[in-house]
Amino acid sequence: MFDVNAAVADDVSDGSAGYEDQSEEKDLIVLKGGFSTDDGRYKFELKAGGTGEIFYSDFPADSEEFLHEINVETLSREIETAVQAELELRSEQNRLEDSDIKDIREDTASEILEEIFWEEINGTLEDPFFRSFYDDSEWGEEFQTERGTTEEFEEFLELCVLTEREIASPDDYLIIEAETDCESAGLSDCSYYSERLGELVEVACEYFKPSGFRYDYNDGCYDRYSGYSMSSESVSVSLREASKVPAREKMLGMVKLREKLAAMGVAGDVIRRLTAF
Repeated sequence: MFDVNAAVADDVSDGSAGYEDQSEEKDLIVLKGGFSTDDGRYKFELKAGGTGEIFYSDFPADSEEFLHEINVETLSREIETAVQAELELRSEQNRLEDSDIKDIREDTASEILEEIFWEEINGTLEDPFFRSFYDDSEWGEEFQTERGTTEEFEEFLELCVLTEREIASPDDYLIIEAETDCESAGLSDCSYYSERLGELVEVACEYFKPSGFRYDYNDGCYDRYSGYSMSSESVSVSLREASKVPAREKMLGMVKLREKLAAMGVAGDVIRRLTAF
């Protein structure tokens, strides 16, 4: 919501507004707006003295001050010009009631101030800064493979599990994490493991080159970048069905696995070792 208030420097706060002489009274233009993130909507104020404040709740103490270089007086005039232009445009189409004028004024000002926040304020805040509700850039990437498809990658992993001679924990899962800027693709620490499956997963990751990431909440304030950490996207394969498959079916699967490994360019001695039954 847009508002321009006249405030006395003494009333702003106890020195936090950045005035050297708090005893000297002068008018201070304050623009009040808001912005939205995934977590919710926040209010903020822009003050002509070069400071501003973000409010996280209705409690005055639950806020954060910041510095800015925006000419608030000029911005105030630009907002009023935009409001008047919108009112003239709307009045040509329909007769405007007082409530319509109020809504148009608030909506126009609110849109401008939110744009100002994302373009000129957010990036200057001390880390952690906010993530825009509309910002999907580099915030995540679905699981994908550089070679082949995700379905082919999963089918290969299922074949690896199917041909495992013994499965010690049938209720477990084979979990593979994709590559990120921080981690290489490979078995998750939470995954079922055998030496053979571990080697087969290395072969699969080297061939298919899976990637994909997301930012998971870690600590700090919600919607603040440093409160999140990059995590690998992953795929998982249940071991339950493979643990029940008879030996004959496992052997047939082994033949198919040999063919796939050969097509992937794996060395003959490695294929023989990984497909020995």
